[in-house]
Amino acid sequence: MYSKKMHILVLMIVSVVMLAACNSSKDGSAKAKDNSFTVNIANMSLPLLNVVKEQGWLEEEFAKLGATVAWTTHTAGPPINEGIASKRIDLAVLGEGAILSGANNKVDIKLISLLTDGLHGVNYLIVPKGSDIKDVSDLKGKQIGVMLGTSHHVFLLKILEAAGLQQSDVKAVNLSIPDAQPAFQTGQLDAWITADPFAEIEVNTNGATVISSGESLHITSPTFYVARGDFAKEHPEVIESFLKVIEKTIQFSKDNHDEFIDIAAKSTGRDRSLIESSATKAEYQSSPISDEILKELQTSADILTKLEYLTKDVDVKPLVDNTFVVGLGK
Repeated sequence: MYSKKMHILVLMIVSVVMLAACNSSKDGSAKAKDNSFTVNIANMSLPLLNVVKEQGWLEEEFAKLGATVAWTTHTAGPPINEGIASKRIDLAVLGEGAILSGANNKVDIKLISLLTDGLHGVNYLIVPKGSDIKDVSDLKGKQIGVMLGTSHHVFLLKILEAAGLQQSDVKAVNLSIPDAQPAFQTGQLDAWITADPFAEIEVNTNGATVISSGESLHITSPTFYVARGDFAKEHPEVIESFLKVIEKTIQFSKDNHDEFIDIAAKSTGRDRSLIESSATKAEYQSSPISDEILKELQTSADILTKLEYLTKDVDVKPLVDNTFVVGLGK
């Protein structure tokens, strides 16, 4: 009888221990699940990021950190600023116009690496076939398609100032590239500030003329890899992993150039030759942001403030955080 009672007692103790262990395991799983997070990445159909996405390299690396990836596609920088401000975007690529506009509005942006100095393939002033516009000075009173608050807008302001004109001397029509292209093709615009491959399409296919470009005037237009400031503080390991994948993709573009272009072209549905041309001109990199680039960015900020597009002085130095890219041995 005693033996039977002891047997029952032992079984009860074992059951309690097993139940506790099971609950502990469930709690552990729940905690692990709670530690997972999503990294929100914005892309403006940049061939480099298109290849990163198609290859799934970020998904693979971020999974090691307990993170998943959510991609969004945008046609310009201002909506990305809005996404960063509302904490819906964590990582992106942005040009100087959007960065300075964001800084002016206290958007929490950190520049973590330089993608390109933007001297080639970024800024073109083009006019339709048969246009009587031969020089920037001829733009007075003309309708110019440009997305305000972008690098293209900064370029327009710089070339107008160099020609002795102001934005008030022209009619700047605020249009994104998808809206500006048909407007330009149907004669609703006298000129258009755009980038490759769109400039190349208009020149080669529709007989447009390039009146001015960043390359011809030696006007840089730097583009940066950026992170939401709070996100970079909370997840420095993600920033490092992101830049490692970027470096891997840049090397892939050099070692497997044709395959890189094929993947990028397929992801956008655009003509392969156009993707190759724009990607080659961009000269992708991931480098520390130099004093020279900072000086150019500050010059752009000062011009925008002078022309009252920015409502206050913007100091660009606090926007930069080179620690991540330098930490990779750059």
